[in-house]
Amino acid sequence: MRGFRAILQRCLDEGTLSHPGTDFAEQLENHGAVFGGGVGHAATHISLEVPTTRFADALSLFAEAVLEPALDEADVRRHVELRLAEIEQHRAHPAHRGAEAFRGVVIDASFRASHPTAGTSVTIAELSTAALRGHYDAHYGPSRATLVLAGDFSTDPLPTVADAFGRWQHPVPAVRADRPEPGRPQVLVIDRPGAVQADVRLGTFGIDRTDPRWPALRLGAFVLGGGFLSRLNRVLREERGYTYGVQLSNVPARHGGLLAMHASFRTEVAAAAVAEARDLIRVDGDRAIGAGELADALNFLIGITPLRCATAAGITDQVAALVEVGLDADFVNRHADALRQVTPEQATEVVAELLRPDRLSLVVVGDASVLVDGLRAGGLNPEVVSDPSA
Repeated sequence: MRGFRAILQRCLDEGTLSHPGTDFAEQLENHGAVFGGGVGHAATHISLEVPTTRFADALSLFAEAVLEPALDEADVRRHVELRLAEIEQHRAHPAHRGAEAFRGVVIDASFRASHPTAGTSVTIAELSTAALRGHYDAHYGPSRATLVLAGDFSTDPLPTVADAFGRWQHPVPAVRADRPEPGRPQVLVIDRPGAVQADVRLGTFGIDRTDPRWPALRLGAFVLGGGFLSRLNRVLREERGYTYGVQLSNVPARHGGLLAMHASFRTEVAAAAVAEARDLIRVDGDRAIGAGELADALNFLIGITPLRCATAAGITDQVAALVEVGLDADFVNRHADALRQVTPEQATEVVAELLRPDRLSLVVVGDASVLVDGLRAGGLNPEVVSDPSA
């Protein structure tokens, strides 16, 4: 049922039993409220931003969306069609196509995390309104939900919460989170004849926030590709002029994560850029992460933490992301302390362990006729697949 959660989340503000159709949206607008949300592999997020003076009335509407969505047939079909169009747009975009393929390569295909969170054209097209309502009944219940509030409250907001959500008694079974496993390393070229740029992802299955190596990996990954003066960006952008920018992203999930270099290169230099990138991520010998590099990374990561919590929405986003993976809000402080304890040797060790060149997967979206020979000359053996959206 991949994609059911996404369509359900998108239908929640299309009307409720108490305020059907456009009446719900009009009520939200009258209170200056903005309803939002999204889905990840571990959880569905539903959000509300509203002036503090309208909090009580808007929270009641928010509860309606969660407790009594109308899930009208016309709304469901419209969002199905919109999602199908969105899938086609994403597949036509090299970066989206590369990200989807990379996830599918790096995570074993038997796990849900290997597939798009919002479903595929096949699974979405099969969705019916009755099945969506059944999904709601089976999965939406207070035992699975956490409400996060942030704002300047003149009085205790909990009685207001109890008034809005107190009638939510729907029992649902407990859910067990998958523990994804990595797929086998692959080199994949998604052929787009005539493309002047190649979208490149080079990386592996990573670790999550609960791993004791997480602070060291965050710092080490930042040194390699997290900032403008990182090793990868300095060489591939500033010295070689291969790209407008390159980044080593380190994205944790509930269990595991994705660790990957990403950039778009001119097609004629993409193979050379891949070869150099594979060399630049090595941290052996005199390439070990230095104390100065580590200090710069630490100052940046510690410095941006308060900025992410500068608004009420920022605070709720941060806390919700932690709740989603089973962590408490104090993790932010514990993690900051842990970052300060990391040594250059520890950062070097974890990068060397997780970014071993012989265990990396490579996904390139571009013109295979130009790319393949260069990749083979670099010691790689790419599998070429056609791209029907090209």
